[in-house]
Amino acid sequence: MEKLAIITPEPEKALPVLRDAIERHKCLLMQSVTRTRERVEQLAARLDVDPDLLLAGQVTHSEEQDMDLLELEGELELLRHLREQVETLEHLTVCP
Repeated sequence: MEKLAIITPEPEKALPVLRDAIERHKCLLMQSVTRTRERVEQLAARLDVDPDLLLAGQVTHSEEQDMDLLELEGELELLRHLREQVETLEHLTVCP
């Protein structure tokens, strides 16, 4: 693992602020994951599409569903990105 350094004149004040900021951001990301996952489930159910098959390119984009399928693909990409961010934060350790 790599280390990052932060230079501050008052580390005793900065450490709790950093820890709190990381936890708050992680909480916000988890809320976003939940909302995005719910949106994916709603879209997939409405379109009667398996998201895994859609991502694998095995779903034909009909003209009447094209925009909705693109929206679902966007939500799936957003969900992947949010989960990556949460995972990154979960692996952070703030060291005094």
